Parts: sequence; structure tokens; C-alpha cells
Amino acid sequence: MNYLTGLLYGICETAIYSIVGIILMGLGFLLIKLFTPFSIQKEIEEDQNTSLAIIIGSIILGISIIVAAVIVSPSSISRPASPRTQVETQK
Repeated sequence: MNYLTGLLYGICETAIYSIVGIILMGLGFLLIKLFTPFSIQKEIEEDQNTSLAIIIGSIILGISIIVAAVIVSPSSISRPASPRTQVETQK
């Protein structure tokens, strides 16, 4: 039963972090769009500006790596207690 509880906890945690990651990626792209003084869509689609597409793609990849690193970092809930804390609680 403990295995099933851990599995369900992991599935819920993954779903929540995925939703948060997608929202953060959307916010990152909106910030890029907000701070550019030109239309990104017009530059890429109509003017065929390949270098802008590569730069925007690189920025999105950078943001996604940062979001993934934050998601993968251990939380205080899933981190086991240190041996020192366990010894202190036994006394």
C-alpha cells in the first residue's frame, strides 16, 4: 500500500509541476513579446528572419532549462531527514 501511495503522490506532483512549468514558459514568452519593439510574428513569418527565430528559440530553451532545474531540485517534503535530526529526536 505504501508503494501505491508513493506512486500516486509522484504522479500528482509531476502533473502539478508540468502545469506550473507550462505556465512559466508562457509567461516567459509573453515577457519576450512585451519587451521587443517589433512584431516577432511578422519578422519571422513575413520577413523570413531566421536569426530572430533562432534567438527566440534559444531564449525559450534557456527558460525551459531553468524551469526544469527548479522542478527537479528536491523539495523539503521529499528530502529525507538528516542523521543528526534523527538522533536528536530519539533522545
